Amino acid sequence: MQCPSCGSNAVIRDGSRGEEICTRCGLVLLEKEMDSRPEWHAEPGKKSGRADVSSGSDITQHDLGLGSRLGYSQDLSPAWRSKLRRLQKWHRRSRAVSYHDKSLRQALINLDKLCEDLTLPKSVKAEVSILFRKARKKEITPGRYTWSVLSALIFIVARMRRMPRTEKEIAKTLSRYSSLEEKGALRALRRVRKILAKELDLEVPRPKPREYLDRFVSRLNLPDEIRSKAHEICASIPEKFKSKKASFLVAAGAIYNAARKFESRVKIREVADILDVGVSSLSKTGKQIRKFSAYF
Repeated sequence: MQCPSCGSNAVIRDGSRGEEICTRCGLVLLEKEMDSRPEWHAEPGKKSGRADVSSGSDITQHDLGLGSRLGYSQDLSPAWRSKLRRLQKWHRRSRAVSYHDKSLRQALINLDKLCEDLTLPKSVKAEVSILFRKARKKEITPGRYTWSVLSALIFIVARMRRMPRTEKEIAKTLSRYSSLEEKGALRALRRVRKILAKELDLEVPRPKPREYLDRFVSRLNLPDEIRSKAHEICASIPEKFKSKKASFLVAAGAIYNAARKFESRVKIREVADILDVGVSSLSKTGKQIRKFSAYF
């Protein structure tokens, strides 16, 4: 860095004061700079220091995880622990004072429940939190059911990250936490998904059948040889056929045909019930796969 006053390159940085100073003319180029590095301090009697154990910024929290938390020791008396628990309750309430903060906090709590039921990682929850904040900023969420908006965003992010979650799975989870029936939840999910994808300018890719294979085989408790054969059958199916059928239905048909190849005792109704597909649809798709696939 060059000093704008004297043109000297003898600029040093004082980390303790957060300043950058020219050693030739004494000009302070930068002051009160924030140090983003983790905090270290040495413990008594030890040479090495330890890092700050704070969680840092967390987009899945309404206050980004920067709010203070009140704790207490179990060594205290029951009376003191009771007092501190009441203080903790009021402290949590004071972290969200305005209606905007309270509604955002409740929405993120609901999001945590949905992600937990759908066994989605925290990275998906973080991305959904970012998109939900953008939707609130663009005033897309007012007047819409929060559960439906969160479920639609989960569906979009899962598709974008190639995580196999079907519409029916998300709709079932939505109906479990809302007053909607499963069919109504599915309609609401599709309607809100289209609105969010358009308003937030998101491209939702079409899933591929192979993305569902491993998960479906695990749910059916089938051996690895059937898993490998299902992948081979799925790869041999023409792309034109796979583009016309639902991806999860093609994956279910490939698994059923692979199980038949190994003479497994898996019944078509068991496969349909576990994978939540229709028996007639699965039977028809399985016959078409046997017709188009090179393995039959």
